[in-house]
Amino acid sequence: MNHRKKDQIDLCKQLLNLKPKKKRIKHWQPKLTLDEKFLFDNEKFLSAYQTIIANTCGQHRHQQQNHSSIEQTLLPIHIFCRKGVYPGTSISRQQINDDQVPWTVNLPDYNPPYYTHSSLLVNTNDTDPEKLLSNFMWNTFDTKYNVDRRTASPVGSYRIDNKGYPLNPLGRTGLRGRGLLNRWAVNYLTHLVIMCGTNEIKSGKEVFKYIMKTSDDNYYDHLPSTSTTGTNMNAISKTLATFLNNIYQTWNNFDNIHDEKINEIIDHLTFVSTAYIDDSKNTDNAWLETSICCYVQTNINKNISSNQHIDLNQLFPDPSSNEKLTYTWRYVSHTTKLLDSEHNVIKLIAKRYNAYW
Repeated sequence: MNHRKKDQIDLCKQLLNLKPKKKRIKHWQPKLTLDEKFLFDNEKFLSAYQTIIANTCGQHRHQQQNHSSIEQTLLPIHIFCRKGVYPGTSISRQQINDDQVPWTVNLPDYNPPYYTHSSLLVNTNDTDPEKLLSNFMWNTFDTKYNVDRRTASPVGSYRIDNKGYPLNPLGRTGLRGRGLLNRWAVNYLTHLVIMCGTNEIKSGKEVFKYIMKTSDDNYYDHLPSTSTTGTNMNAISKTLATFLNNIYQTWNNFDNIHDEKINEIIDHLTFVSTAYIDDSKNTDNAWLETSICCYVQTNINKNISSNQHIDLNQLFPDPSSNEKLTYTWRYVSHTTKLLDSEHNVIKLIAKRYNAYW
């Protein structure tokens, strides 16, 4: 490792204060102010090595083995996808310790159960064949199946084992096969963060609200997300437009209504980051990754608004207090009822736009 890179990592550790749950935004658009760009510059160094969105965030692995690469020594440990029984089944994962997760660790007794849901055994345009074929194109855009098989994980690429199976870049999960996931290797989502200023000021900062998908069990809310074929904004914009329009129709109880302002929102999205997701559906050979995109509106500082000609309050009016909705507004706050990972995403974006937290 050269001294310059080591100095950068040491600096980042100081900036992070050794708190691995913070997320990094590693891409910005030209509309950012110089102050915002400075903040991005100072927090992007570790983005290539440390990016994980987790339902239950893991801790960084400080391995005892003498591995020389940065990727191996700074990888997070996925936890949620190693727990107990696989969703919707009675199949128990093979349990392993944190230090047994990396593929670089020799584990002769590792022989996890294999599972792919029966609905995925019928070939469609949206699912991979169960039998691994020689024409699969790993770690690149697969032109045969029109799907991006590149990973956004810290390691930059994933391994293929001696039987031809792709290996989860964050290590063992205790289960082989595809489980409930359509694709071998990477299965992409996009998380959509839509934030709106309220014109209310607390502690010198504007209070923001953001759109959430409510939870059936009233425990955790979730950021809206949808399946996509990759992380390229040009490729997923059409999917996002349809997805956001469905939210718009659901919100307002409309049928087959498309508002052109939805397209304007999509056209003015800011790409935030890509990340691996520590999800219970992940397996050794198939896993979820996401792109995070945001759209921000504020009347107090219109220079940082994604689009000054759109009024989110008209498109998504505040619901009545006794109205049960699939989607609703929540105030940006450190007490937000979110999974740790999504909580950190909102926190990071709020910080960028100087929102009250």
